[in-house]
Amino acid sequence: MTVFIFVLIILAYFVEKWSLEYALRGVVFHYQPSLVLAAPDEKFAILSSLSNHSLRFIPFIRVEEYLPFGLVVYDQAMQSAASPSEYSKLSYSTYMMPYAGFQRSVTASIPERGRYIFPGAHLSGGDFLGLNEERQRVSLFAEVVIYPRESDSRRLEDVMGGFIGDFLVRRFIMEDPVLTAGFRAYTGREPMKAISWMQSARMAEIMVKQYDYTTEASATVLLNVECEEEGKEQRIETCYRLTRSVCRILEERRIQYDFYTNATTSGAIADWAYIGEGLGEKHYFTIMEGLGRASYRFTESFSAMVKRMKTRGAKALIIITPTDREQIMARLNRENAMQLLILPAEEAVL
Repeated sequence: MTVFIFVLIILAYFVEKWSLEYALRGVVFHYQPSLVLAAPDEKFAILSSLSNHSLRFIPFIRVEEYLPFGLVVYDQAMQSAASPSEYSKLSYSTYMMPYAGFQRSVTASIPERGRYIFPGAHLSGGDFLGLNEERQRVSLFAEVVIYPRESDSRRLEDVMGGFIGDFLVRRFIMEDPVLTAGFRAYTGREPMKAISWMQSARMAEIMVKQYDYTTEASATVLLNVECEEEGKEQRIETCYRLTRSVCRILEERRIQYDFYTNATTSGAIADWAYIGEGLGEKHYFTIMEGLGRASYRFTESFSAMVKRMKTRGAKALIIITPTDREQIMARLNRENAMQLLILPAEEAVL
């Protein structure tokens, strides 16, 4: 009897040691958000998968998913982090049959603009006797970018509406010297540079070029974040909201626009300093992603950005800036802009 008990103890010891060593062998975990780019408070799913790639039955496994601080979970309670610099944690446990899988989906949202990182999880597997656990870190990387809310300015819609209306009227008054629609007889009122000497020789009378009117309305949105004033973070945040609203209004009015900025961004994104003229969902959300990733630092001065800007006479220029109007006017050459609108952050709350 004593020998039997001794053998049983030895056997239990080795089984316990083996089960602890291989508790998580063959277990694979993965999770990711269902959206990469989302609006504030827009709901998305956090998709988790856990699979057992071994022949063993796993009686107990616990998963601790680390989630970005500020994320709101709707399906179950979430353990809160101690400070905004830490991650929140979502925990659950289950058992797993051989070569079986487990999937779950949790609904969540994020209320504030920014780039949010999903860094991975911890897996814990129990031993044969249920006395110890093996803990394993699973390093993954996923992110969600939240673009800013709309501006809460009560005047912005009216200001933009009036600006666009004036711009559309002026574009049919001003002739575009690039687009030649034909030729007509010289009346004596046209400048000498409008005379077409080739057509004049062909027609045996003085002919002048007849220009077409600007055929498409287009605008340049210029976002400036250069600011050294107190409370610049809040001012720049207001600029990001204004930019979203301005782009949305231009999209609704079907006015093509290009985009310049001197704001820095975090994470992998193509060159965001300039986005060519365009219109539509892809163009709009490229700018929105940059706004979500943008920081409060600038890459170049406002003056340098204006020099970099490629404008033509028929374009309207919309400047969004954390500084006051006078500072912008003092540093801006208006000769290249058909029509100018400056939206300072300090006036956006009116």
